[in-house]
Amino acid sequence: MAPAPLPHAPKKPLPPSPAIPLPAPAPQIQPVEPDADVAAEKTPKQAADAPQKPALVAKAAPQTVAPPAASAAPDPMPQSPPVSVASVMPAPLPPVSPADGDASSLFFVTGTPDPAAKSPVPAGAHLEDGDYVSSRHSFMWGDLRIKIFIRGGAITGVQALQFPDHRSQSLYLSGLALPTLESEVIKKQTSQVDTVSSATDTSYVFQDAVADAIVKATRG
Repeated sequence: MAPAPLPHAPKKPLPPSPAIPLPAPAPQIQPVEPDADVAAEKTPKQAADAPQKPALVAKAAPQTVAPPAASAAPDPMPQSPPVSVASVMPAPLPPVSPADGDASSLFFVTGTPDPAAKSPVPAGAHLEDGDYVSSRHSFMWGDLRIKIFIRGGAITGVQALQFPDHRSQSLYLSGLALPTLESEVIKKQTSQVDTVSSATDTSYVFQDAVADAIVKATRG
C-alpha cells in the first residue's frame, strides 16, 4: 500500500537580504603649491616665461651736509694811495678832424709826435696853434700844396690839398709817397724826412711845401 503523502508545510516569506554598502567616492586630490625649493628648480625657459616682479630698491633718505665753518677773513693788505693818471701821463694834444680842412682830400693823416721829437723851429721861437697852408709848388708831375695842423705847439696833422693826379702815373706816385711822408712829418716834427723810393721828386717837393707851412706857423 502506498504511503500517504506528507502534508505541505505553509510557505514562509523570505527574510529581506541585507543592504550591501556602496564603495565610498574617491577623495578629491587638491593641487599642492610648490615650496620655495621646488620653485627654484624651474627650468630656465620656465623662469623666463614667468612674470617678473619688480625689485624693490631701498632709497636712502637725503642727508643734509652742513657747510664748513667760514674761516676768519685775513687782515686786509694796506693799500697805497691812488696815483693820479694826470700826474703821470702827458696832457693829450687836441684832436684834428677832417672838418678842420678839406675833407675831400685823399691824403689826410693825423697822429702824435714821438716823445724824442724836437721842435722844427729855432730856439726862442715856437709854433702857434692853427692851420697853415703852403704855397703851390709845381714840378714835372703836377702841383703840390700842403696844409699842416698845429695843436699844443706841435704838428698833429698833415693834409695834401693839391697833388698830381692828372695822369694815372701821377696819381700812383702821390698815393705811394704822400701818406708815408705825412706820417713821418708828424712823428719827427720836421719837414726833412726820408724820401720814398720810386717817388723821389714828389718827396722833395713835399719837403719844400711842409717847410713853407712851418715858416707860416712860426712865431718868434
